[in-house]
Amino acid sequence: MTASPRLLHSLPQVYAAAAVRLLLPLLVLPLVASRVGAEEFGRLSFILVWASLLSMIVEGGFLAAATRLAVTADTPRRWQIAQQVFTARCVLCLPAALLSVVAVQVAGHGSTHPGFDTIAIAGLACVLGWPATWYLQATQQLNRWARVELVVYAVMLVACWTFARSVEAYVLMQLAASSALAWMGWRWLRRDFAGADVSTLWAKPELGNGLKLGWTMMPVAIAGAAYSFALPAAASLQMAKTELGTYFMADRIVRAVLNAAEPVFSVVYPRIVTLFTTSARAALRYASAWAVGGAAAGALLLAIGNVMWPVVEPMLVPRAGGLDLHSLRKVMLILGWLLPLLLGWKFIGYWILGSGRYDTAYRACVVVGGIVGVIGAATYGGAAGATGLAWTALGVEMVVIAVAVGGVLLTRRERALA
Repeated sequence: MTASPRLLHSLPQVYAAAAVRLLLPLLVLPLVASRVGAEEFGRLSFILVWASLLSMIVEGGFLAAATRLAVTADTPRRWQIAQQVFTARCVLCLPAALLSVVAVQVAGHGSTHPGFDTIAIAGLACVLGWPATWYLQATQQLNRWARVELVVYAVMLVACWTFARSVEAYVLMQLAASSALAWMGWRWLRRDFAGADVSTLWAKPELGNGLKLGWTMMPVAIAGAAYSFALPAAASLQMAKTELGTYFMADRIVRAVLNAAEPVFSVVYPRIVTLFTTSARAALRYASAWAVGGAAAGALLLAIGNVMWPVVEPMLVPRAGGLDLHSLRKVMLILGWLLPLLLGWKFIGYWILGSGRYDTAYRACVVVGGIVGVIGAATYGGAAGATGLAWTALGVEMVVIAVAVGGVLLTRRERALA
């Protein structure tokens, strides 16, 4: 069977789950905002932003580092990688929990529920960072795993629609859904090794190697979260909760559309890595073809969004929960340019990552972008409100692309001169 039919066979299942993930923020967040009001929705945004950011510490960079190794590893080596990831993540939950205390104390702006907010951020940070996506992606099982995600997200969607009438209720449902996915993912992994000669996942001797493996990409994972989570987290130091809520609503809707492409990235990335074993040029042609298609799809989605806004806006009025819809539209229009930009660029980014030759350029672009983003959000972005933060987010992505391309060209030049 050729690669193309396998790809076409995989996508419908992963896109069914992606469709439900897309519906969650599009349907649930406006509903929750209408039920809890703008101030409380800003508080929920604060919890989710910081939890998602700190989850990158628990994730540990393994989605990038472990996936690349596991694609071509044999069974014993894959089990060793699994032990390293599992053991390291157990340890990495501690700093994530401690930093949640700091987040509430420093950026909570006198929260009326500091105890719950701290526990919520810590708990969500841990479970959001635990999924075994690295293994499922490396073994190309995301199409089968999508059935599990479909059920969990569908249940959460119905539960939120029925019971999410407070910040606490929504957080608890998100915590339950994320915990279930993390637990079932690792159970899936363990089942795959049922017939092999393996021991327990916790392996203290592998802790050092696990942290070392993740550390190669952990700064990238944390900095990569800057574009979606660290920016509003840094801006929350001086931004009003209502402004934070407006930005978070727009960002979640745009990111949900971007995340709908994750199944494609997850299926294409291992193929890029495999193509590198035969030809870097073939891998680049493959990634470039997807990049052109992705950019075109993003431009079409942006145009459709602009045309449909007059139809969508009246539906949002009773569910806006006090949010300024005029500001929401301005922020979404700015962030909407991320669709053609990122739906094209990410395939090239995965080519850079999958090559194994441009790790320095990949790390540099993400880390530099993260630093620029945090500084921009803590200064101009936070002071200029939701629209200023949106321009900051768009500018950061441009910086990332420029640094990545420059790093690749510089690396190629150095190798040519060597």
